[in-house]
Amino acid sequence: MYRRRSGLQNVLILLSDTVVIIISLFIATLLREGSIVDSSLGRLRFVLNLAPMLFFFVAANLLLNNNRDFYIRGYLLELMHVIWNNIIMLSGTSVVLFFIRYYDIFSRLTILYFFIMDCALMWVTHIILKRVIPGLYMRLLQEKNVLLIGSRDFIDTYLSDYDHARNFSDVVIGAVIPGDTAQAGQELQIGFHKITVRADLEGLSEYCKSASVDEIVVGMEGRKSELLPVLDELSVSGISISYQIDIPKLSGCKHRMYSGTEHIDMIVYANQVVSVGYLIIKRLMDIIGGIIGCIAFLVLFVIFGPLIRLESEGPVLFKQKRVGRNGRIFNIYKFRSMYKDAEERKKELLSQNELNGPVFKLENDPRITKVGGFLRRTSLDEFPQFINVLKGDMSLVGTRPPTLDEFSRYSLGQKKRLSFRPGLTGLWQVSGRNDITDFEEIVALDIEYIDNWSIILDLKILFKTIPAMFSGK
Repeated sequence: MYRRRSGLQNVLILLSDTVVIIISLFIATLLREGSIVDSSLGRLRFVLNLAPMLFFFVAANLLLNNNRDFYIRGYLLELMHVIWNNIIMLSGTSVVLFFIRYYDIFSRLTILYFFIMDCALMWVTHIILKRVIPGLYMRLLQEKNVLLIGSRDFIDTYLSDYDHARNFSDVVIGAVIPGDTAQAGQELQIGFHKITVRADLEGLSEYCKSASVDEIVVGMEGRKSELLPVLDELSVSGISISYQIDIPKLSGCKHRMYSGTEHIDMIVYANQVVSVGYLIIKRLMDIIGGIIGCIAFLVLFVIFGPLIRLESEGPVLFKQKRVGRNGRIFNIYKFRSMYKDAEERKKELLSQNELNGPVFKLENDPRITKVGGFLRRTSLDEFPQFINVLKGDMSLVGTRPPTLDEFSRYSLGQKKRLSFRPGLTGLWQVSGRNDITDFEEIVALDIEYIDNWSIILDLKILFKTIPAMFSGK
């Protein structure tokens, strides 16, 4: 999956600036006039001042793209930037009021108060946003692990552009440098950056099969005959691949439209392209659903906790390591539905597995307790996973996360089902196919979900989940 970049951060900056302008003008008017609501003239004066201010401020920001360097401007440069924006805004406002012959209500003292207050408040707001927005991105979006493939010069250029772009959800986890003497696991100093070599070209597929990699960025001038078969093999795994391309720079055209960084042009290969905005909506749905689900989980804990402990020894909640999006490891939570020694007894039952593939399934599993059987039939044993949803390990809708043992036997093609965040429910769970005996059918349904994902599809699956849960399907 490839996350298409979003202008959401620019919208947040612009909205906060708009609020600051309104507050600053309101306070400045109060300081000068004492009130703005006592008379119709006071309200008219406020509106006639505010309307052109907002128009020229928004227009200047959109036309000049004033926030393109927002995160790399220092505090002093940010203050100068804010002052210049206010000068443009007030200049345009003065001209408009002059031509409509309302310049007499444009109080010079009010504007002086406004200018000082707006510059100070906007500057402080920008400093706060520089700290808050990166944290917001990291909480709403899982980090994207990026592996670089190319020469040392390419890696140095990419990392320099990466620092400049401030793409907060991307994390460069290492590099593969074909033809270099560096060994896997060795840390290199390339320019001003330190980076770890993860594999050589021959071992790249095996590394990506078990490691958590979301995107591969490739910059190769030679060795294409060796690299392309490896990339073709990796393309079935759900990992998006960005490949450097050579685009000529024409002197008569100032701008180019492309995907890439400041100095690197790339074409992106991905099984699904999703906007950041849609992913944030999905995450907000998860947070709201997670809060409601956790409240229900607490009620169920009070009811079933004592019953689970009375029937068999062991904790009320079962914790197990599972594999999430593109190989990330996390602890999943469930109400314990089996006897304490269930994991040890599983080895004795492997020969009775009813599912072809790496997943274990047994209809009449003797390890399940009586209370556990009821919890499983009604899917109530899954409610503790709303904790995972709130933490961001899982989503309300996705693909079911495998155990470490199951994941170790996945092929690259089967790993594609993990290219989305795992979910409480999914397409194959609500498709009426609870009698599936072939793991490849599950993989096919999961990949169908990933390839056709949308917010509407998630909502449809959620609405189908409730009746499927109560009917035991």
